[in-house]
Amino acid sequence: MTLILLVNSPANTIDFGLNKQTNWYSLNDGVMGGRSIGKLSFEEDVMVFKGSVSFDNNGGFASVRSRYANRDLSEFKTVEIRYRSENQSIGYSLENHRAWWLPVYKAVLPATDMEWKTIKLDLRDFKEYRIGRKTGRTVGNQQLANVIRTGFITNDKKEGRFIFEVDYIRFE
Repeated sequence: MTLILLVNSPANTIDFGLNKQTNWYSLNDGVMGGRSIGKLSFEEDVMVFKGSVSFDNNGGFASVRSRYANRDLSEFKTVEIRYRSENQSIGYSLENHRAWWLPVYKAVLPATDMEWKTIKLDLRDFKEYRIGRKTGRTVGNQQLANVIRTGFITNDKKEGRFIFEVDYIRFE
């Protein structure tokens, strides 16, 4: 079975080419005083996230995230993402809590030098992170059944410009 998360629908593929009215937004280190910049837009058939990561004032990340909504992903084995990026690998995260200090589950999408790539990730291989550090655990069915938000975050812990574009996200 394939879950197709239409952009404003509770289920199925998030296809950024089908609907430009989306529930995604950018959230950068400015929430903690940092100076990184990440801007979100929708161009042609993709979501575009670009900006610059800065370590000034204890910064270091830029992210784009979906709005909060209950999602049960426990019946799915993989997530397929068609994307391209430059200058940063990007983490794709699954969140179970609104509190920033509680664990999130993440898999890394390597930089592609702006060549389109389709990657299929096993959901059970997502690693647990707490405040940016791996705990050594992986996601379980209970966490997959209670996802409240997904997102993308710069991953390389390096300063500089980046660009990241996503065509679709598909759970299977």
